[in-house]
This record gives sequence, structure tokens and C-alpha cells, in this order.
Amino acid sequence: MKNICVLVTIIVMVGINVIAMGGPINDAIGILTGVVTGPGGQGLPGVTVTASNDNVTIVVVTGEGGNFRITEINSGIYNVRGDLYGFHSTIAPGVEIDGHDVTHVQLVLSSSTFHDTMEVNSASPHNSLEASRIRESDARDVGEALATMPGVWKVRRGGIANDVVLRGFQGEDIAVLIDGARVAGACPNGMDPPTFHLDFAEVDRIELGPGNGRIASQGGLGGTINVVTKKPGEGFHASASLVAGSFGMVNPSATVSYGTDKFGVLAGGSHRSSEPFEDGSGQRFTENANYTDAVDNVDAYDVTSAWTRLFYRPGEVHELNLSYAHQEADDVLYPTLMMDAVYDDTDRVVLGYRFTPSAEILSEIRATAYGTQVKHWMVDSLRTTSENSPRDWGMGTHATTQVVGATAEADLGAFTLGLEAYSRNWDAWTEMAGMNFMRQFSVPDVDVDVLGLSLRWKHELSPRTILEVGARVDRVTTTADPTKANTNLYYAYHGVRDTSATDTEPSLSVDLTHDFGNRLSLNGRISSSVRSPDARERYFGLKRMGADWVGNPSLAPPRSNGAELGLTWTAGSAVITATTWIDDVTDYITLYSQSRVNMVPGVMNTQAQTYANVDARLTGATIEGSAALSSRLYLSGNVSWVRGTKDPDPALGILSTHLAEMPPLTARVALRWQDQRYFAEIEGLGSAEQDRVDTDLSEETTPSYGILNIKGGASFGSFRLQLIIHNLLNRTYHENLSYLRNPYRSGVRINEPGRSVSLSLGWKM
Repeated sequence: MKNICVLVTIIVMVGINVIAMGGPINDAIGILTGVVTGPGGQGLPGVTVTASNDNVTIVVVTGEGGNFRITEINSGIYNVRGDLYGFHSTIAPGVEIDGHDVTHVQLVLSSSTFHDTMEVNSASPHNSLEASRIRESDARDVGEALATMPGVWKVRRGGIANDVVLRGFQGEDIAVLIDGARVAGACPNGMDPPTFHLDFAEVDRIELGPGNGRIASQGGLGGTINVVTKKPGEGFHASASLVAGSFGMVNPSATVSYGTDKFGVLAGGSHRSSEPFEDGSGQRFTENANYTDAVDNVDAYDVTSAWTRLFYRPGEVHELNLSYAHQEADDVLYPTLMMDAVYDDTDRVVLGYRFTPSAEILSEIRATAYGTQVKHWMVDSLRTTSENSPRDWGMGTHATTQVVGATAEADLGAFTLGLEAYSRNWDAWTEMAGMNFMRQFSVPDVDVDVLGLSLRWKHELSPRTILEVGARVDRVTTTADPTKANTNLYYAYHGVRDTSATDTEPSLSVDLTHDFGNRLSLNGRISSSVRSPDARERYFGLKRMGADWVGNPSLAPPRSNGAELGLTWTAGSAVITATTWIDDVTDYITLYSQSRVNMVPGVMNTQAQTYANVDARLTGATIEGSAALSSRLYLSGNVSWVRGTKDPDPALGILSTHLAEMPPLTARVALRWQDQRYFAEIEGLGSAEQDRVDTDLSEETTPSYGILNIKGGASFGSFRLQLIIHNLLNRTYHENLSYLRNPYRSGVRINEPGRSVSLSLGWKM
């Protein structure tokens, strides 16, 4: 952490000195500052901003938060224009520059492509990761890319397939959508998180709704992640990228599209593969787990994806879109688990419709229908546990999941009426040598049927104050196949044999935003949201040597009653946002060890790992900021903190007051220089010690760490070249969220990659 502290001090001192020297030189010279945002309110990096009149033209490029600053501009009247690929150009005409003052301007760019069908609405701007930032990342998947954003962390399982942690919530507590479609992971232990089932090259932006997103979709107890994929615009466009780097990493991708005002089509493909990475000490991550020598010739992952989208406007008020994506992931290594994926295949089809009559009452209807499927086969054939097995593996799990659903929204004046309906089937079986390869239906062909109705009302209390109220009610029916469910395990440890449950629960949110003027705004929110326990939590069943693993059919739906307060201050080209929140969660679902309560034939163990409801609290805060220190120098950073506690239940043996897998204080700071052609950036990332751990689950503390990254690049016409060096000082460290739970936990915590280099060449037209 010392290196990070030194870096932060240097960067802050540079920023203070630059700002202090940034005033007008004389009465004829002024300063123009501003922010460029997208239609959802998010700052857009990489926008070319041109200030011009009959005498002069000045061009700068926005930084990470969409900020820009022109430090020396002659007094006069200027037209200020913003340009970014994929957006319509926007002009602020007649901007007067006064040499006695700093002039501020804000530009809002609208998309030049077809519309999105799915919208995560809120009175406050979206937190969003834009394609321009993703393109500059050396991340291997969505989870790794999002981990640089405030209030977001990742769980590393291997070289890819990192899961997302949003304000301390993860997994089943977060609703993940891809163009409005739900893509669920099939693995009972979360090998394949939902965000794994798409490729980076598909992504246009990723919207985070940690507060407002909670009632946008069923299950969003901790919020919603909405991944928006690329869409065609007018004309012919094509792009291609080749990324290569350390540890044999290769990632070629290409996208091509054509569109008119009536029709658009897009197609793309990508391949990703890499060897197991090495940590700062030079050890491969396979050396820390129970792999055999056979793993030496196996890649860490091999993923191939293809996708296509079709848009059609049959009339001025109608718009249709159809998309299909297929992904094949082969030989994915998961050293933190006891098995690896032989294959993990995904299919996703989405049909969208948008109707915009602009009538007096009905202004718009948005509808989406979709179907998704994941097939997953995982074994331990590369592990020492498979040795001496009569098969080439000693443990295997086959899992499939399918989701079929639809959503619809209608804007009726100040009201938006919504409908969500979907059905998910989840089926998994496991065979183990230690149980004589007896087939056990660990997830016993469970159907989850959801019907949700929502209503939002948005009202302008004053020109500066907006109130938004949202309400939702969901009916969720969860049913396991009684011929596959191991009801003996349920009865042995919980005294019940139930194989179905129905939950009918309401949710509510109230948002208030107020603009104080002087570029200070406030957003406050209170909410009460709920999710139903998933198929694994209620109906999992697996007999094992030593201790069983069993769901709890009696689980109650966890409910979060939360409050959030955020302030955003804009001063010239600087934007600072501070947010704090608290979530009081009743019936939070936690793991614990349960003693057998009933003697049942065939259940030999006396202990099982299972689930219980406890009351918990998650409290946290983030501060993020960005500023253009000059026309070419930019400063950005964020700090995130969250604390999770739970009420002990001594009767169940739950004694620890800490929630498992809660991240400590983390920070990021970056200093960037860029012009129209070149850029260079130095970034520091650091984490405090994770010492508040769940001792009931044998969670271990994690030391603090700090790393430095550098990147640079250049654009030459249609080509873009970029170099990234991650972990410049080659630190050996592991992140705080590398702890993973049973039933397939290996007990190994893998380190993060050591010094690694990636080089990318991109082209677009």
C-alpha cells in the first residue's frame, strides 16, 4: 500500500498545482470547461470536443468522466461540438468566452444506432461502463472489467469467469440481464456466472443499478446489472481487433454492420484463449491446486463466440429487433474448485418490439421476449482425485438451465406500467467415485415460475426537484421434481420433505433528486426489495463422504430495507460524487453447519452444510471523481468501502458477526495524458487488509496490497494501437474475495496475475 499512497500524494499534488495555475493569463484569454454525457446521464470518455469560430478551432478529447478543459481560449463566441463513434454529434451554439471568467458547458449525446428495448429507469443517472473504457481494459471478462468501478468487486475462480460483487451483494442477490434477457449460470457452485455468457466484443455498455435497479427485475436484492450489446447504425461499419499478451493470451474479434433508416443488421465473432497465468513469484495458478502433470498441456480457457442482430422499422412508430448469440467455452480451469469445465455452451435469442405513437396518454410501449440455454459438464480428470478411478474422472457434474421469458413496459403519461414473466428450469446431477458413481440429482429438475407487475410514477415537484415512486409485486413458484429430489436429506437435517414453495412479495422504492444550483445535486432513495430463494438454496441434495450438502426447503425470502444518499458536485471540468447507503436485510441467506435431527435410512453422516435465514446489515460508501487538469491532463479515481454484519444464532451454531466475502476498503487513482492521437496513463490500485471474516465458515484474513498499471496508445487514421502493463512491480498478492464455499471448494486461494503485458491492434471504419 505504500506505493499507492506515494502515487496518490504525487497525483493529488500535481492536480492542486495545475488547478492553482489554471486561471486566465490576461483579460483576453479565458477557460472553457465542460462535461459530455450520454442519454442516461453517464459521462462519456473519448469524445472529441471542438470549439470553433471564424478565427480559430481548438480540439480536445474528454477524459474518463466525460470531462474536458481548454485552458487558453481567446474571448469570443464559439460553437462547441461533441463527436463520438456510435452517437449523434451535438453542438452547443453561441457559447460566450469571457476572459474574466471560466465558462462551463454541458453536452448530451444521443445514440446514432437503433433503440434499446430494455431500460433500467431511475431519477438519477446510470452508473455505466462504456465501450470506450472496455476497449482500453486488459480484463478477460465482464466481472474483471467492472471491478475498477466504485462499489464493485470481483470473485476470481481462475483465468476467466470472474463473478461480480455489487456493494457486498453477489450471485443470486443480483439480477443480471443481457439486452433484457436473463442468462443464468448452470453450475451449482457458480463456475459460470451470468456475465460470463457473452463476449466483450458484443458489449456497447454495462449499466449498474445498485439502488434503483432493485425493483427493475425480480431477484435484484442488491441491484441489477444490464448489459447492452452493440446495435447497427446507418451506413456500413466494420471493426476488428487483435489482442495478444502474456501467458499465451490471444483474443481476435470482428464486427460488421449495415443500416438504413428502416433496416439494420450486425454480425460478429470472437475467440479467447490463454494458458494459466503466473503470479508475481512465477508460479502458475495450477501449481497451487491439486492438478496432475496432465494440466501442463491444457489452456486455462478456450472460448469462441458468434452473434448477430437484426433491426427493422416497418413504420415510423414501430421497431422490431431480433438477436441470436452462441458461445462455446471449452477446458476452463477452476483451481479454487474441485472440478474444471469440459464444456460450457450458451445460446441466447431475444426478440424486441418498440411502439412510439406519441399519443396524448400512451407515448411508448417496449416489449422483449427471449429464450436462453446453458449446458455445462465439469469433471476432475485433471486432478489427483481422479487417480485410480475406474473412469478417467472421479467426480463429475452435468448441469443445464433454460430460461424463457418476456417483459413489457408502457409509458402512460407520468406512469410506467410493467410486466415481467419468466420460467427457469435448472437440472443437475453428480456422480462421485467415493459414492460408487451413484447418480445424485443435486439440483433436482427445479422449475421457477415468476410473474411480476410493476408501476412507476415520475413527477416534477419543481423545476429542480423530481420525485419517482416505484412499486412491484412478484409471485414466484419454485417446484422440484419429487422423483429426483432427495427428500430424505431434507428430512434428516430440517425435518421437512417439501418440494415446492410459493412466495408473493411486494417491493417499493422512492427516489428524490434535487438540483441546488451552483452545480450541486442530491439523490436520495429509500427502498424495500425482496428475492425468492433459488433452486440450490432450497432443494440441493448431495450425499458425500464426511458431510452432506443439502438445501433448506423452509427458507424465507430475504428482504432488504435500504436507504441511500448521494451528492454530485460539478466545478468546471471536475465532477465528484459521494454516495452512502445502508441495507437492513431480514432473512439474509447464509451458510452454516447443521447437525442431523432425524434418523433416516441411507443418511449416514451426522453433519451437513446447508442454509439458514439470519438478519444482516450492509453499510457502505463510495467517492468517485474526475477532472480535466488541463486540455491534455486528466485525474480520476474512486474509493469504496462496505461492511457486512449478521446477528448470531447460537442455537444453529452461527456465532460470527461478520458476513463472509465482504470486501475491505479499496481505492483506485489514475493520471492520464491524451490528445487526439496519443494517450498515456498510470494507475494505482490498492486494498486494505480484510480482517473481518466469517470464522464459522473458516474464512481467512487477506493482507493489504497495492499495484501499479500503465497503459498507452496511439491512433493512426482507422487504426488504434495500445499497450498495457498490468502489475508493473510484479507483486505477489491475492484479492480478498478469492474464498469460495462448498460443495466443490478446493480450499485453494489463487494469487492474482503477476506482471503481464498485452498489446492490441484495432481497426474500424
